[in-house]
Amino acid sequence: LGNVPAFWIPAEPQRGRIMSTSIRVGVVGTGVGVMHLESLARIEGVTLAGVCSAQRERAEATAARFGVERATARYSELLEWVDAVVITTPPKLHAPMTLEAIAAGKHVFCEKPLASSLAEARAMRAALDASGLVGMINFQIRFAPTFAEARRMQEAGDLGEVTSVDSRMMLNPIDYLQIPDWSSSKVAWFTAAEQAGGLLASSAGPHLIDFALWYGGPIAAVAARTAVMHPRVQLSDGSEPVEVTAADSFVILAQHTSGALSTIRGVPIGWDISEFTVEVHGTRGSVVAERAGGLRGAFNGDKQYRNLALPSDAYDRTVIARRFIDAIRDGQPSPTPNFADGVAAQAVIEAALASARDGGWHAVEQG
Repeated sequence: LGNVPAFWIPAEPQRGRIMSTSIRVGVVGTGVGVMHLESLARIEGVTLAGVCSAQRERAEATAARFGVERATARYSELLEWVDAVVITTPPKLHAPMTLEAIAAGKHVFCEKPLASSLAEARAMRAALDASGLVGMINFQIRFAPTFAEARRMQEAGDLGEVTSVDSRMMLNPIDYLQIPDWSSSKVAWFTAAEQAGGLLASSAGPHLIDFALWYGGPIAAVAARTAVMHPRVQLSDGSEPVEVTAADSFVILAQHTSGALSTIRGVPIGWDISEFTVEVHGTRGSVVAERAGGLRGAFNGDKQYRNLALPSDAYDRTVIARRFIDAIRDGQPSPTPNFADGVAAQAVIEAALASARDGGWHAVEQG
């Protein structure tokens, strides 16, 4: 997939305002896909046009739950019904499904990670750029008020020059695998390293790496260590324990091209929480942001952190979905976070996985 075959690229750019009263959107995948359906259902001018799953009965049940008339196990059929598609399948299917959608002239909203390799991610970006279609990646946690406000402060110069970004996610991996909406296929690929599963390659890693890039700028090199702390997981349905080969714990040390040093950590825990925390430190001040908590800051002259005011907006996945729909409706270029952001994160993931295998520092491919 390093070179994009010509038949995957529409002959003419497709960008332009959609004049119909409603944008038809299809969702592929019925695990995380349910969250996307919930968001899209709240946006005016969106028609939920179809649900697709490899397990047709899950597609039909999910479609019935959201009042969607059409359900299918055939992706090519879904593409006939829609203007845009949301792809929430395992990472190894992101590239072929995205390329097929672009070839059919459909806008694409893809779950993170963008792909299962940097070569695939670059091929997806190249095809999208040539098409003029809208493409976004679901780095939705950027839009939580705490993280968005920290970014605003950084861009305003309140923190000075960024010296480090420390991003962390705490997660109970057993609870994660027992979420009722997950299907057996989710468990099968997420627990397998060769399927690009696990906390680093698929779940927390892409979000945390995106934070490091978003606040700290490009990353030049990384050193990483990973571990499997729960090699066997008993699922809640009483089936045989699942063998786990994909890392559920990781630590990455990152050197930015600016010279700043950052840490990126996935922390497995034994209690009931899923929490993202980001600390951004600069020459003039620091902020600490939590997805479910508040925002604290300390600036030149302060002796300790103090609570900072936040916008009144609650965390809502609809924000990023609305950016996608608005760009399609208005004929605008792909808003951030877009495929370029996905490629940048994928390059860091690939370098981190290589470092975890051989124990050395690895340069991060740029561009």
